[in-house]
Amino acid sequence: MLYFDRLKLSLILFMSILAVGTVGFMVFEDLSFYDAVYLAVATMATVGYGDIVPKTSAGRLFTCVFIIVGVGMAYYTFSLVISMSIEGRLKDFLGRKGMDRRIASLNDHIIVCGAGKVGSNVIQCLQHEDQKFVVVEKDQLLYEQLCEQKVLTIHGDATLDEVLLSAGVKRAKGLITALSHDADNVYVTLTSKNINPEMTIVARAERKEAEGKLRSAGATTVIFPSVIGGRQLVSAMTKPISMDFVENLFYNQELHMDIAEITVDAASALVGKNFIENDIKGRFDSIVVAIKRGEILMTNPRATEIIWPGDIMIVLGQRATLNKLHSWASAETDGGF
Repeated sequence: MLYFDRLKLSLILFMSILAVGTVGFMVFEDLSFYDAVYLAVATMATVGYGDIVPKTSAGRLFTCVFIIVGVGMAYYTFSLVISMSIEGRLKDFLGRKGMDRRIASLNDHIIVCGAGKVGSNVIQCLQHEDQKFVVVEKDQLLYEQLCEQKVLTIHGDATLDEVLLSAGVKRAKGLITALSHDADNVYVTLTSKNINPEMTIVARAERKEAEGKLRSAGATTVIFPSVIGGRQLVSAMTKPISMDFVENLFYNQELHMDIAEITVDAASALVGKNFIENDIKGRFDSIVVAIKRGEILMTNPRATEIIWPGDIMIVLGQRATLNKLHSWASAETDGGF
């Protein structure tokens, strides 16, 4: 049982035993309500001032039982509170405001709706990519686990407007909805797109018929985890080496390689020159596997292809050199290497 659930239960039992003790002293000792409460509290606190004591045999027998039960319950409750304080549980609980302030300061971040089987993998990948993100999770246990991992998380239902607003949907650059039900993902997509029409939305879908609804609601991309899983299973069987290469490439498990989307700025030194003149392979030890120019995707571009402003290059290489190429493409360098 979670700490705060245990504390809540112990407080309920503590107050219940106190109430039983009060009634018991009123019945067996014929005390007034206030005197009975006073004697019950003094007994549970083991203070024992002696100014009010049980006088009847029934009252003393009741007191013996009450001492065993009441003092034990009081000790458990107080020790639980102290334990929570020592372990920082109360600090974490009170620190929720600090997390809220950090979430409120986010801009151009990604919102992840759902931290289940799919969502948890999304979170790991975003952490690996060093992306700014906040998670919206309804399940209490998952929420507390994410908080313990220092992940910015909001406890609430992602289908509610106020929850998405508290996650900064107006300031976010994108949203990934990975909820388990298609209807919920459609609702989150529709709500988010209405609040922030410019944001990119990637939605999870389980049924094929949900794709059209998600796209109509505003989803930029629709992902079918079951379909992707099936393709990977077949690829692992028929093309195991290629599958291992792709897995390592995208998730950086063994190969020290990465793939990046690099947008070419108008002021970049790359503009107006072809690949031979820019010598991206020689300078950055990277390979341009495709170029997205407007709505056109050019795969395996020719060496004589001229680079235009606004081109998005799909580049394969090591992360350090990819960062240098990104600086070059975004005109953050003066043309030297």
